Amino acid sequence: METKIKKTISSYKSNTQVILYSYITFISLLAIVLFYFLIGKYHLTDLTLLIVFSILCAIAETFIILLPKVGALSVSYALTFSAILLTDPLTVVIISAAGVLLCCPYIEGRGRVHLFNNSPSKTLFNVSQYIINAGIGSIVYEFIDKYIDVGFVFFNPVASMFSVLTYICLNTLFMSGLMSIIMKEKISSIWEQTFYGMLPNIFLVTLLGIVVAFSYDSYGAGGIVLFFIPLMFARYTFKLYIDMRKNYFETINVLINAIEASDPYTCGHSKRVSEYAENIARKLCLPQGKVDIIKSAALLHDIGKIGIDKTILHKSGQLDNDEFATIKSHPSLGATIISDLSYLTNICEIIKHHHERNDGRGYPDGLTHDEIPIETSILTIADSFDAMTTNRPYRLSMTLEDALNQIKTNSGTQFNPDIVDIAVLALKDSFHKINN
Repeated sequence: METKIKKTISSYKSNTQVILYSYITFISLLAIVLFYFLIGKYHLTDLTLLIVFSILCAIAETFIILLPKVGALSVSYALTFSAILLTDPLTVVIISAAGVLLCCPYIEGRGRVHLFNNSPSKTLFNVSQYIINAGIGSIVYEFIDKYIDVGFVFFNPVASMFSVLTYICLNTLFMSGLMSIIMKEKISSIWEQTFYGMLPNIFLVTLLGIVVAFSYDSYGAGGIVLFFIPLMFARYTFKLYIDMRKNYFETINVLINAIEASDPYTCGHSKRVSEYAENIARKLCLPQGKVDIIKSAALLHDIGKIGIDKTILHKSGQLDNDEFATIKSHPSLGATIISDLSYLTNICEIIKHHHERNDGRGYPDGLTHDEIPIETSILTIADSFDAMTTNRPYRLSMTLEDALNQIKTNSGTQFNPDIVDIAVLALKDSFHKINN
């Protein structure tokens, strides 16, 4: 039996590698075709620009900011975009590719990684996708600029907008495809997270790229070196932001571990509720900011249980009135705990009221429909659904259909009737994925 399992695992890994290498080969072939096309159509005209931008791109790529799961963030796109404004697509792709080939970023656990000690497949993929992203983005800019004249010497805002969107779409699509193969997750969910995560950063870096382009046009190579300093300062600002987010999620994970240590019977409950709540929020088309708040609140909604007597939490029989009153204190206690962390105060009220009911019979404040924010209503449904579909000390779990019927039956009393129908669809879609 053990040999059979090992063979299955080995076969699974082998299939993943075949798919991965096939994907990288496909991207590489696209890059070769595009590069061949550009060589036939364009000629290098400004070697100074090519050399200076390539060196600065390599420096920018050396100081990349690693992101969890979805690759890395670099300010080198400012230079790529400047090159798009100043020169032809062939020069742009050479600058972009040179930045990747010549960089040597620091990777934790590996030290400085460069062309000669990095995986050839990784280098090939990175160079290829940069060629495609930069090349197509530059062609789009050139094409629109040719037909839409807005009166600037070399900067066309309309063409720039389409060029940037093209670059982002291609970059996030290629990276999401790669991560989907590696992590065995849906490409759509990875792409959405990556795209919306990159959007504000890329547009900010694009503005810096415009400044760099005007600087080079006015002062030459000396001007671009001067403006490269604020570009690297922008990189430092991004790094602080990423570190802050990292600390944020590390804090949440520590708190989740504390919750599960106090009530191991509900191990995994918080993470499942977070996924259910996120799926409901997305199905309701809420903005990303609200989705993130709901996810964080769902992860920490039971933090107040660390202050509840374990004998009450683990009691298998019916609770008496005093014990039930103690259990009912956990939302308020959780909100109090969270309120001491300034960067989590935006979820305090959601945590405090996740046991309120639409009809006003919930706790701790007896809020009714109009007084309960939609974020709280979503968390209430997600929390109740997971509680119904998992075993508890006092009862066995319900089937999926029974749990969904309970949600529908209690629409208007326990749950917000405005979102129940959509919530049921979201829960049904995500139940098997989460529990398999």
